[in-house]
Amino acid sequence: MLPQGNKRIKKRLVPELEADQKEYLRLVEDMVRNGRDLISDPNWLRGDDRSGAPDSYDKEKALEFALSQEGYQEKFSKMKALMKAWIGGTEPPSRATVLKYRRFLERSDSLGLWQPNVEKNEDGIPLLQADLGSIMDLNLLYAFAASKRSVTLALEVGGGYGRLAEAAFNIFGGSLKYVIVDAVPASLYYSRKYLSLACPDARIKSFYDEGGEDFDLENLDIAIIPSWHFERLNRFNYDICMNIESMQEMNQAHVDYYLGLFQSVAADGATIYLSNAHDYYFRGVFNIPKNWQRLFCGNTPRSWTPDHPTEIFRKTSEDYSILNTAAESAYQYGLWLQKDPEDFIIRNGYKAMISPMLEETARRVKSKLGVRSRIRRYLTRSREA
Repeated sequence: MLPQGNKRIKKRLVPELEADQKEYLRLVEDMVRNGRDLISDPNWLRGDDRSGAPDSYDKEKALEFALSQEGYQEKFSKMKALMKAWIGGTEPPSRATVLKYRRFLERSDSLGLWQPNVEKNEDGIPLLQADLGSIMDLNLLYAFAASKRSVTLALEVGGGYGRLAEAAFNIFGGSLKYVIVDAVPASLYYSRKYLSLACPDARIKSFYDEGGEDFDLENLDIAIIPSWHFERLNRFNYDICMNIESMQEMNQAHVDYYLGLFQSVAADGATIYLSNAHDYYFRGVFNIPKNWQRLFCGNTPRSWTPDHPTEIFRKTSEDYSILNTAAESAYQYGLWLQKDPEDFIIRNGYKAMISPMLEETARRVKSKLGVRSRIRRYLTRSREA
């Protein structure tokens, strides 16, 4: 994949999207008929934000809800009703979040995306917190992707409404062929609708379009395919395989299936990119194939739980299980150090801790006094007037 010169990950403001009920239910009914073991968990059939435990959902009731008029009106008729489930909401990033991403990217923004998208965002297109994640994802993928061919094939499982596909097309253009595979009807529906407006120059096809089974990446930029039809239609090997923030919301059987899918369709030397919480809805085991070499493992600004790593692997023909276990142990040890206050104090010492704490306290007090002083001046001028 080769940068095309454009630096903006979002080039168009997309209006609020609503679903056509007949078209949407066509996707849901296809899932019921053909999804079998790949039907998404009840949390996604209900469009929830995964606040409940996995065993708190009834799958039969969830399917009834997904097919009901009530479910359609409440959760699926408008795209904005699903934004919290997809990316946590539509709020702009806080100052603290921007600072975290800036510190992470200040030495690793090889694509030069930070300044034109964050510091000089002057075209009125709002930047969401998840868009900072897109900037990070593209930079890490570009840095670690083994393929520097003129055309790179990328597969994303669980692409939501197309957040990363939009950013990738805007930055890499036709040098990146992007396939979204999903088991959530709302994601399949809205990603097609959103991307057609966000990226009007892209050649996009959904399985549910006329002739959608003709899955030819040579004539497409972005393809959107249900999980339960993908293996039957696919005839490509991929240079990049990704899952971002959705395996964390699956069950063990689904996580195992998609990791196995990556293993089967990834080309030799392909990059596998995983970014998921390990202590959220899914608390099972990520059974990483032995021939995947771990290149990177660590929490990032996206990490909103303690154990929330971004992991980057390369598919090889060798057994890397021992080295991968050592890298995983180092990562887990780092998490433990953060949770052990006694060890933190021993390593840093009381004196080293006191000075920064006093400086931060003084800064906050000064800030509050400054606000109060401005309020007093304003009230005084108001009374005098």
